[in-house]
Amino acid sequence: MVRILLNIVALLVVAVLSAGGAILIAVNTPDGRDLGWVAGAAVSGYLLAPLLLASLSSFWEVGRSADARRGERRLLLVTVGVQVLATVAMCVFTVATGAAWWLTPLFLVVGVAAMAAAVALVPFLRRVDRARPADTSPPGYGRAEFRRDLRRILVTIVATLVGGAVVMGGLLALLAPDELSLVLRYAPLLAVMGGGIACVLVSGRLGRRIRDLVGGDMGRADRIGKVVVRNKDISLSPEDEELVAPFARLSWVSQVYQLAWVILFFVATAALQLFRFADDPTDPWPMWFVVAFGAALIAVIPVTVIQVRRTRSFAVAAEDRAPR
Repeated sequence: MVRILLNIVALLVVAVLSAGGAILIAVNTPDGRDLGWVAGAAVSGYLLAPLLLASLSSFWEVGRSADARRGERRLLLVTVGVQVLATVAMCVFTVATGAAWWLTPLFLVVGVAAMAAAVALVPFLRRVDRARPADTSPPGYGRAEFRRDLRRILVTIVATLVGGAVVMGGLLALLAPDELSLVLRYAPLLAVMGGGIACVLVSGRLGRRIRDLVGGDMGRADRIGKVVVRNKDISLSPEDEELVAPFARLSWVSQVYQLAWVILFFVATAALQLFRFADDPTDPWPMWFVVAFGAALIAVIPVTVIQVRRTRSFAVAAEDRAPR
């Protein structure tokens, strides 16, 4: 629960800083509407890269093995690279739009500070995560657990729909009675996002089981994942071979929940952009966003489905070989 609250706080901080950055850029840019997405991507890179670094570094035992340490170095290089690209994007934006020159160094300082904070918080986040009670569930995902998780997801969707409609309806009735119809727009979107968050929580729980299965060793999980998920022909130690079956049983289910929340997130985001386009048809950006995001999703879904089927085949084959 503490880690969930910390994640929520981190996302709220990122959202507030992103909103503040957008306002700052808009105020200090003469005419940057057409290239606003460049600045938005840069701000996202400055803030989300440190968040990713802190999350993954605290989740895994990055010093457990040589492979894990190499993975940590790659992760650090990726996050630093994202911030470098964000700086380049911000420079392009300021030059192309005539924005205030100090925007780039300001956001660079924010990005460096966020990176330093992420690195400093990793030990604390790791202690919080390890303080949770150990999961004694067997290395699998049975029908009873699936039914329980499905009920939780459905209850979350319904509760978010009803609660969101009541709160939004009450606020609009008090502040803008003529806009009550907006409840029909946004309450279902809140429900979709609530369902996505519920899927993230299930996937996170399964991810912790996978982590515990490999002793928190990110390098070990990567090796087994290459064989199970990506069908790589690499040799595994006898100890790793023993983990292939339980790894596969957990991994394919986790992938399904990950795909579910990505789809739900896309549905909610695309709907918001379509509503924005309906309110202002002269602004083409929402439609471009939906098309680009949709194309990326269409490209990702087949690959993910293939990986899920491959991983599940490992799990089924392991069950068939198991002694009865």
